[in-house]
Amino acid sequence: METLWLGYNGLTVPYRSVVAVLFYRAVLDPRIERAYGMVPGGVRSVVVTTDDDYFPARWRVSHVRQRWAHWRMRQGGTPPVLQ
Repeated sequence: METLWLGYNGLTVPYRSVVAVLFYRAVLDPRIERAYGMVPGGVRSVVVTTDDDYFPARWRVSHVRQRWAHWRMRQGGTPPVLQ
Protein backbone atom coordinates (compact mmCIF):
# COMPACT_ATOMS: atom_id res chain seq x y z
CA MET A 1 0.00 0.00 0.00
CA GLU A 2 1.39 3.38 -0.96
CA THR A 3 1.11 5.99 1.73
CA LEU A 4 1.47 9.74 1.92
CA TRP A 5 3.68 10.88 4.79
CA LEU A 6 2.26 14.08 6.29
CA GLY A 7 5.46 15.34 7.89
CA TYR A 8 4.80 14.26 11.46
CA ASN A 9 6.29 11.22 13.18
CA GLY A 10 4.25 8.17 12.23
CA LEU A 11 1.49 10.08 10.46
CA THR A 12 0.73 8.61 7.05
CA VAL A 13 -2.45 8.05 5.08
CA PRO A 14 -3.01 5.72 2.13
CA TYR A 15 -3.07 7.71 -1.09
CA ARG A 16 -6.23 5.89 -2.14
CA SER A 17 -8.10 7.29 0.87
CA VAL A 18 -7.32 10.97 0.15
CA VAL A 19 -10.32 12.95 -1.09
CA ALA A 20 -9.16 16.55 -0.57
CA VAL A 21 -6.24 18.69 0.51
CA LEU A 22 -7.21 21.93 2.24
CA PHE A 23 -5.39 25.02 3.40
CA TYR A 24 -4.99 24.90 7.18
CA ARG A 25 -7.34 27.18 9.11
CA ALA A 26 -7.82 27.19 12.88
CA VAL A 27 -11.53 26.47 12.35
CA LEU A 28 -10.44 22.93 11.34
CA ASP A 29 -8.74 22.27 14.71
CA PRO A 30 -11.67 20.32 16.24
CA ARG A 31 -11.74 17.96 13.23
CA ILE A 32 -7.95 17.52 13.36
CA GLU A 33 -8.13 16.77 17.08
CA ARG A 34 -10.80 14.11 16.51
CA ALA A 35 -8.70 12.38 13.87
CA TYR A 36 -5.17 12.84 15.26
CA GLY A 37 -5.71 13.59 18.95
CA MET A 38 -4.08 17.02 18.83
CA VAL A 39 -3.11 19.86 16.54
CA PRO A 40 0.69 19.76 16.18
CA GLY A 41 2.79 22.85 15.54
CA GLY A 42 3.61 23.88 12.02
CA VAL A 43 0.45 22.67 10.29
CA ARG A 44 0.30 24.09 6.75
CA SER A 45 -2.38 21.94 5.14
CA VAL A 46 -5.04 19.38 6.01
CA VAL A 47 -5.65 16.05 4.28
CA VAL A 48 -9.25 14.82 4.25
CA THR A 49 -9.86 11.09 3.87
CA THR A 50 -12.72 8.89 2.72
CA ASP A 51 -13.53 8.26 6.41
CA ASP A 52 -14.09 12.04 6.84
CA ASP A 53 -10.93 12.31 8.96
CA TYR A 54 -8.97 15.55 8.83
CA PHE A 55 -5.24 15.00 9.28
CA PRO A 56 -2.63 17.75 9.69
CA ALA A 57 0.23 18.02 7.22
CA ARG A 58 3.45 19.94 7.63
CA TRP A 59 3.73 20.48 3.86
CA ARG A 60 2.30 23.29 1.72
CA VAL A 61 -1.01 22.56 0.01
CA SER A 62 0.64 22.74 -3.42
CA HIS A 63 3.24 20.15 -2.43
CA VAL A 64 0.70 17.66 -1.05
CA ARG A 65 -1.61 18.11 -4.03
CA GLN A 66 1.28 17.58 -6.44
CA ARG A 67 2.32 14.33 -4.71
CA TRP A 68 -1.30 13.14 -4.75
CA ALA A 69 -1.63 14.03 -8.45
CA HIS A 70 1.54 12.10 -9.31
CA TRP A 71 0.22 9.05 -7.45
CA ARG A 72 -3.12 9.28 -9.26
CA MET A 73 -1.37 9.48 -12.62
CA ARG A 74 0.77 6.41 -11.79
CA GLN A 75 -2.46 4.55 -11.03
CA GLY A 76 -3.80 5.41 -14.47
CA GLY A 77 -6.44 7.74 -13.10
CA THR A 78 -7.22 11.34 -13.71
CA PRO A 79 -5.20 13.67 -11.51
CA PRO A 80 -7.14 16.00 -9.22
CA VAL A 81 -7.42 19.62 -10.24
CA LEU A 82 -4.52 21.51 -8.69
CA GLN A 83 -5.36 25.04 -7.61
